[in-house]
Amino acid sequence: MSKLQKIAVVFLLIAVITGILHKTGVFYVPGLTALTLCVAMCAEGSDMLKGTGKKKNTSRRMAAILVLAFGLLNLVVGGFEIYDYVIRL
Repeated sequence: MSKLQKIAVVFLLIAVITGILHKTGVFYVPGLTALTLCVAMCAEGSDMLKGTGKKKNTSRRMAAILVLAFGLLNLVVGGFEIYDYVIRL
């Protein structure tokens, strides 16, 4: 397990825990779940992309790009959650 994968696992666990705490109504910070999921997916996607190198392994490269896109989508979602919270104040 590489260093980026360990970072991704830690942030994924934080995202799952904060998501569960939000759904149960115990703890909520606007955008925290989305932003931690963004970090986890971007770390995992960059680790996957680093493993492809200059090879012609297009399916693995496409999977890495899709994981990175999902991470960036979570960045946008987290930004909207924070924006919505600030507007409601």
